[in-house]
Amino acid sequence: MSTEDNIIYRDAIAELLGKFTASVSTDLSDATRHAAKRALSDSIAVALGAFDHPASHIARKYVSQFANPNGSVIWGTSMRVNPDLAALVNGSLLRCYDYNDFFVGQKNSGHPSDMVAGVIAAAEWVNASGEELLGALAVGYEVVAAVFDAFSTAPGGWDYTNLTQIGACAAIARVIGLDATQAREAFGMTVTSHFASDEVESCELNRRGDLTLWKRFNGSDSVRNALQACLLAKAGVESVVRPFTGNNGFVVKLANKHDPLPILQKLLGDDVKLSRIADTYMKLWPVGSVGLSAIRAALEARAKISDLSKIKEVRVFSEEGAYDHLVAIRQDPYHPISRETADHSMPYIVGAAVLDGYIQVDSFDLEKVLAPDRQKFIAEKVKCVPAPELGTIAGGKLARAAAGYLSRVEIEIADGTVVHGEALPFPGHPKAPFTDAEIADKVAANALPFAGKEITDKIVATLARFETLANVREFTDILTFDWKSQKVSAAA
Repeated sequence: MSTEDNIIYRDAIAELLGKFTASVSTDLSDATRHAAKRALSDSIAVALGAFDHPASHIARKYVSQFANPNGSVIWGTSMRVNPDLAALVNGSLLRCYDYNDFFVGQKNSGHPSDMVAGVIAAAEWVNASGEELLGALAVGYEVVAAVFDAFSTAPGGWDYTNLTQIGACAAIARVIGLDATQAREAFGMTVTSHFASDEVESCELNRRGDLTLWKRFNGSDSVRNALQACLLAKAGVESVVRPFTGNNGFVVKLANKHDPLPILQKLLGDDVKLSRIADTYMKLWPVGSVGLSAIRAALEARAKISDLSKIKEVRVFSEEGAYDHLVAIRQDPYHPISRETADHSMPYIVGAAVLDGYIQVDSFDLEKVLAPDRQKFIAEKVKCVPAPELGTIAGGKLARAAAGYLSRVEIEIADGTVVHGEALPFPGHPKAPFTDAEIADKVAANALPFAGKEITDKIVATLARFETLANVREFTDILTFDWKSQKVSAAA
């Protein structure tokens, strides 16, 4: 075949992604470096709080068969394994609770931090520096933002992880040093060989009342696949010729009718400066994303009440999308039966915030969820209604997200007095970003029960100076503690 004939087989999307990944400058601005450290720290916080989740126990049991003393750390243990396995197991910690960051694009949304554990594992493997890791994360988030603007997974019934893995591939390719040609092949292998169905988000519950443990691995499995693709490409493996634009390529499989290339060309052009990692949304509370504003409002209203026993009714007014996602489509949201049904129930998360004055991982422990007094309070006193004036489904998810998925709360007490919690963006929203101190507090709150104070202090301090690390292993070595023994020590 001549060179001219071969032109028709070019894949402009794969080539664009490969070129951008290999050539974009990772000489980060102070603002972008700061944002990358915040995204890293937030992700570590979420992971450290999930060591005792059932999925975490199973993952460590699985990976213990494949020890490699020179490999990447399985966090909270002394085990080291090949980096793809570390990406899978450590990454699952980020999805044990609905607690990690999320990004809302023009056409799709999802959790870019799914990539963090895989990028760390790859950085360990190649002895990358802290600054190199931060730069790679900035590349990965930039690509995630672009593909969330350019592609939609909804028409084909696919999961968001099909897009997140593209950002993960970019970050990993950058941190292990792939050139543009190798990166192009890695992207091709990534999107050709891993398609995740949205059935994992079907809201159909297993016999425990959960969405099954696979939801905890779905994101990290896509990242593991991306890491494997990068390592194969580095070794010289080629992908298919047209992974994105072929007759059975990624665009066709997504069932998108628009051309994503012009969007990607604009967002990933030669003049782009890495910045969009600063646009990710973070969570102060481990609940469905659209419920965060309601918790903020509930806590504001609760602070104005001196005697909780006098509460007559709690009224929640939510923008239409939040009401639909956390009330309308849920199976009996006023009577949750598990952690999963509680942290995606608007009545429960607001009721728990009012009763306890906080929301944390333990807010969804089964004994709390099923406590008769709590169940009675939620079923009889919490009322949720849609409030179109706060946002409409017809107005689009992007507008509702930009506003902060707004909800307001009224609490009426026995004498007829009504106190209010206003409809404002939630803590961690770009309009109400975390301070560095708040992120450090999130790390500490999640790490302390499992790592103890000494190790927790080291983790917080090292994250604060991450860009100065000559080798990422200086950080992951701190994560080689035995969380079970530390948990006993911390509780003693």
